[in-house]
Amino acid sequence: MSTRADNYTQTQKTPDLFSDFLVDLTPHPITKDLARAKNDAAIKRSVRNLVLTNVTERLFQPTIGGNVKRVLFEPNDIIAASELEYEISNVIANHEPRVSLIQVQAQSNPNGNDLTVSIIFAIINSQTIQTVDLILRRIR
Repeated sequence: MSTRADNYTQTQKTPDLFSDFLVDLTPHPITKDLARAKNDAAIKRSVRNLVLTNVTERLFQPTIGGNVKRVLFEPNDIIAASELEYEISNVIANHEPRVSLIQVQAQSNPNGNDLTVSIIFAIINSQTIQTVDLILRRIR
């Protein structure tokens, strides 16, 4: 038997399977709780943070990190791009259990002194394929 409330209840809402707090810890404007990134956005942010974190940068987890800064200050060639692909695939395989890594593509641009990285992965328990694109540049 259906009630009147069933007609107005939203049933199309996707459940929050994965959620992480935002890095800047900003409060939600209405509820004043910490704002969260949910599902795909949370996992993309987590993959990006893993790649951009250096080894020994986290205090009590010194082995976590993509070691990208070390590769950025090597000569900008195919060897650096392949080493970057290896480092990124290694950190994602070891420290992000929510994804199944499909491919990491790194291309060097010797004229611009930057590396373009594309990380392609599938989220566990989901059929969608996600992509995180990064442009890595030397600062100094």
